[in-house]
Amino acid sequence: MTDLPPTDALRLAAQLLLDLADRADEDIDTNLYWRSQLHPREHWFSNGIDNACGGPAGWLASMFTPVTARALAGTFRAWADMGELDPNQLHQAGCEETVEVARSLLATAKEFAR
Repeated sequence: MTDLPPTDALRLAAQLLLDLADRADEDIDTNLYWRSQLHPREHWFSNGIDNACGGPAGWLASMFTPVTARALAGTFRAWADMGELDPNQLHQAGCEETVEVARSLLATAKEFAR
C-alpha cells in the first residue's frame, strides 16, 4: 500500500475505519458477548476487548473503539481534502506521519483479508 498516492491512502483508510466502526457497532448491538450490566453501552467494546485479551495488548486494542475509529477517519479525510486542494499541505508537520498511519492500517487490513 506504500505505492498509493497519499490522498488515496488517506481516503481508503478512512473508509476502512468507517466501515469497520459500523460493523463493530452492529456487532456490539446484536451480540450478547458485548453486553454488560456493570458498564454503559459506550464502554462495552473496551470492556469486551479487555476481557478477551487483557494485559497491555488488550488495553491498547480496547482504546481503539468505534468512536476513536470514526475520529481518526475524520482526520484522514481532512488531510486528504487539504492535500487535494494544495499538494504542498501533504508536507506539513504531522501529515507524513498521518499518511504512514493510514498506510499501516491498510497493510494490516490486507493481512486480515488473506
